[in-house]
Amino acid sequence: MGQTATHCILFAQLYTADDTCHGLHSFVVPLRDPASLQAYPGVTVGDIGEKLGQNGLDNGFASFSHYRIPRENLLNKTGDVTPDGRYVSPFKDPSKRFGAQLGALSGGRVGLTGVAAINLQMATTIATRYSAVRRQFGSTDNSEQPVIEYQLQQWRLFPPLAGGVVLQHFGKTLFEHFIRLRMNMLMGDKSAEVAELGREIHALSSASKPLASWTARDAIQECREACGGHGYLAVNRLGVLRDDNDPNCTYEGDNNVLLLQTSNYLLGMFDELKSGRSVSSPAQTVNFLNRMSDIEASHFRPKTLEDCRRGDVIVQAYEWLICFLLNESHARYTSELRKGKNGFDARNDSQVYYSRSLAIAYIEYVAISWFHQLAFVSADTPAEFRPVLQLCSLLHGYWSLHKHMAVLYQGGYFTQKSAGKLVSDIIIQLCSEFKKEAVSVADVFAPPDHVLRSPIGHSSGQAYRELYQAVMTAPGALTRPNWWQVFTNDKPDTGSRRQWRDTMQQKQEARDASKDAAPSAKL
Repeated sequence: MGQTATHCILFAQLYTADDTCHGLHSFVVPLRDPASLQAYPGVTVGDIGEKLGQNGLDNGFASFSHYRIPRENLLNKTGDVTPDGRYVSPFKDPSKRFGAQLGALSGGRVGLTGVAAINLQMATTIATRYSAVRRQFGSTDNSEQPVIEYQLQQWRLFPPLAGGVVLQHFGKTLFEHFIRLRMNMLMGDKSAEVAELGREIHALSSASKPLASWTARDAIQECREACGGHGYLAVNRLGVLRDDNDPNCTYEGDNNVLLLQTSNYLLGMFDELKSGRSVSSPAQTVNFLNRMSDIEASHFRPKTLEDCRRGDVIVQAYEWLICFLLNESHARYTSELRKGKNGFDARNDSQVYYSRSLAIAYIEYVAISWFHQLAFVSADTPAEFRPVLQLCSLLHGYWSLHKHMAVLYQGGYFTQKSAGKLVSDIIIQLCSEFKKEAVSVADVFAPPDHVLRSPIGHSSGQAYRELYQAVMTAPGALTRPNWWQVFTNDKPDTGSRRQWRDTMQQKQEARDASKDAAPSAKL
């Protein structure tokens, strides 16, 4: 839009001549003359300026003043306006229509979920490969071992490395559901199921983008630090990845604000349950809520590390966590209403520690449960892949669950001190086992070297050779700066330089005087 776009898709509220608002709709809006790229009268459009990253994207701004477009420019899949000004829609229920519209808006967030997962994978690939060849210290004075052997390095890198596998599968599965929605809409399917799928995908994508972009953000920074000073070199690209991933947390909706959409969807399901109706969704991400009473009465059952290796342990813990947070969020919202607040303010004041946490737990649950099906349940998963996939599932799952430890104790799901220790111990044990698979896992999803473009993350394992070559061949690496004469000759005559000059001048004068005083030699 900044300099070259001739048209845009504008989302705006649709009003008809009777001053009735029919909600959010999309319009094709011409911006510039295609022949001259000059903005049309009534349109102000321009470049938004340099950003922290992603400056290859032509982002811009636009505003309109008394600017008219034809009625035909309304994209009318979910609603239209007749020539005589009447609004018509195939959806009788406005909420169903809104659900279908939201589903269409979800494409960008679904795409960014995949983009963030790729950023996560590239960063963990670089850090894992480098850690496998970087040697530091050892058990004896004469030995050094790769830093990947250290428990702390494993704990820093392996959970996000496993998370890259889980989030890749999650993003792919979410994309498949989104494509199913789009195909149904393109085929003219206006059923209630399609509208419900749109609502569900909107709820999922509104939380999947925060999950993926925040996971990548934190992991990239951890990878940068885990690679030491070499990680700070721009040529190794961790800084570029950090800057390029950062806007994923903002565009297509600020992450924290988006989570409100997801929590509102879940609270709507909770209202359905409270009214005595069962709930279900096309992707089956909320169906477990029908067992809420049984789930709320459950507790963490594993007693040993071996017990923790059952894949369903993590899924069951997340189901309890969501049910608990759903009850807590609804109670908080109701409490705020009783204080005399309107619905908007009550919802706003029940986010921190309640609805926001609910949305995060829900999307983590969906990603973990979908991968659990792949690693532990699906008969289509090749037997030779299962051990590594199950290792990724368990490590990522317990690493994610560990962040909710306080709530698990607060709500009574963890009833003994040993429960928290088991979760910590199983993470450490899984990291140790993951060590022998780490480089292979990174190699599986790593892009080619000409795409990764990181000397210390090179697939050859020759990190120092590649880094040396990159540094030595960089423009200007072995040349003097073009201002070298200013540095050496044209310095200000002040301070110690003046003292040095005066001292040298005095010594020279003394030498000259001694020459003049000496008798001249005769030939």
